[in-house]
Amino acid sequence: MPHKVLVLNRRQRESQRDFVAGFLAERDCVMLEDEITYPIDQEQLSRLAAEADAIVTGLEWISPRVMEAAPNLKVVTAGGVGYDHIDVEEATKRGIAVCIAAGCNNHSVAELAIGMMISLSRDIGVCDRAIRDGLWHPASGLRFGQELWGKTLGIVGLGRVGKSTALLARAFGMNVLVHDIAWDLTFAGEHGLQFVRIDTLLEQSDYVTLHCPLSSLTRDLIDEDALARMKPTAFLINTARGPIVKEAALVQALASGQIAGAGLDVFRVEPHPDIPYTEFPNVVMTPHLGGSTVEAYDRATYLALTNVTNVLNGMPPHHQVNSEVNAYLQYRKPEQKFQPPSSI
Repeated sequence: MPHKVLVLNRRQRESQRDFVAGFLAERDCVMLEDEITYPIDQEQLSRLAAEADAIVTGLEWISPRVMEAAPNLKVVTAGGVGYDHIDVEEATKRGIAVCIAAGCNNHSVAELAIGMMISLSRDIGVCDRAIRDGLWHPASGLRFGQELWGKTLGIVGLGRVGKSTALLARAFGMNVLVHDIAWDLTFAGEHGLQFVRIDTLLEQSDYVTLHCPLSSLTRDLIDEDALARMKPTAFLINTARGPIVKEAALVQALASGQIAGAGLDVFRVEPHPDIPYTEFPNVVMTPHLGGSTVEAYDRATYLALTNVTNVLNGMPPHHQVNSEVNAYLQYRKPEQKFQPPSSI
């Protein structure tokens, strides 16, 4: 009997349906066809997951309640690289593999971060609105912008996205400072990056861009003290997770002119019921679309489906977060030879 896979992402269920169904069918799996009403609440998700052997999630909260409702569940994969919406500790207790589509969207997110830097530096959004309002220059006057060339970029988190951002920044002629709990000195040496303490990064950078995961260590990492260390001419970019930045502190820093502006793709609550940044012309905002490109979605779909089908066919997934769980072993056939995880 085919393994049952619950696919929650709307794009994967609709515009990519034929690809998803075909991919699963080739690997002895089938997509559960229950009708889904968006946004998906916990009650609906618990009902949908009841027969699932695997879940491919977007940003839906995979909670203990959902896992309890899914007795056959053996693998959950995020449709991207963030997994703070999955209770990894609970999944590990239950022997459920938690996976991510590592490598799917680092180029997309990095390009958005650089794009926000350019937009803020050249007042693109302000000037665009002025022209649409029938003006040639903004009512507040035309502000001379600044080049990225020769400026210092501080990258907090040198994972896949951080590295992609660093490469783009170097191509723009920027100096790059990096802070991370793990120092990849080989990459830094090859590309002219400098690892520093976070205080030094905040104090010396003209742009600070966040590419670290959300955890107990990074929640409210950018608070009043951190913002006070930044230059008054510096810009903050957040395309990682909203709670990494303390919202009230950033609002105050913008209102007081403590920093020059911000580019935000993520927010403390999403969708945000009352975004507090709309009054600031020096803030560029997008609705968590850093990884939302055609190319990134295609890679994410392939990698997420590879994760679940590998596990359900007795092979290691592409990228697993809780590596201590070997859920795939229970599906391995005695005569099956080991195959390495699929990748792209």
